[in-house]
Amino acid sequence: MNLAWRSYGNASSVQPPVVLLHGLFGSAVQWHHMALPLSAQRQVFTVDWPNHGRSPHVDRMDYPLMADALRSLFDELHIDRAHVVGHSMGGKAGMVFACQFGQRVESLVVLDIAPVTYTDRFTPLVYAALRLNLQQIQRREDADIHLARHVRSGRLRAMLLQNLARRDTSWVWRNHWAGIAASMKDLLAFPATLRSTPSVTPTLFVRGSASGYLTAAHRPLVTAMFPASRHAEIADAGHWIHADQPAALLHLLQTWLQQQAAQRSRMCCAAA
Repeated sequence: MNLAWRSYGNASSVQPPVVLLHGLFGSAVQWHHMALPLSAQRQVFTVDWPNHGRSPHVDRMDYPLMADALRSLFDELHIDRAHVVGHSMGGKAGMVFACQFGQRVESLVVLDIAPVTYTDRFTPLVYAALRLNLQQIQRREDADIHLARHVRSGRLRAMLLQNLARRDTSWVWRNHWAGIAASMKDLLAFPATLRSTPSVTPTLFVRGSASGYLTAAHRPLVTAMFPASRHAEIADAGHWIHADQPAALLHLLQTWLQQQAAQRSRMCCAAA
């Protein structure tokens, strides 16, 4: 599977690149405002998951498949090791990638998600999108009006409508909603077999202060799976931290990358 991707920054940088992974219903484009400043000192890649953005459509997707597709992308782009940053579904995929291909991960940042199973709040959104009659849509505003019949939250509607694209004289969905719906059970869960395989990857778990996705109750499991992990919280942010507090998240990521670079330098000096 050839995942779609975007590249930012100088490919000749000696610093390990950063790979940004979006969440459910997202796309690589959502990371643009983070990728640009992060690429000042290193190359940055943003990735579209299967059934999202410009990546291939598949009937079913799960985290082992996503991790293997990401490994193939690393090979394609000649990435030996990278800092992996994943939000929500992308955070779960990043955790699986670190557990299965830890030698390819310089560090991992997990944004507001834990390696647990969550309640399904998303299938109704998929069905709401599928109910939208695209033949009746003239403007994006029309789609929002029709979608509001089934989705009250303006924010959730805006997230879904980011996947609506204009093609010639009609509107089409970039997402493969049927493939996502068929995979929802796997996407809400986390591979149980990996919970007994601790990852030594340096990992930062970041929660939004107003979110309930990553809580103190998850700490024992997170620590058992990622014993080299740290935790941080961003104030006045919900689940979509990169949208709620982009400046605070950018500062946190830049600080984390600087710390990892310093640690790597110390290790190289000690080895010499």
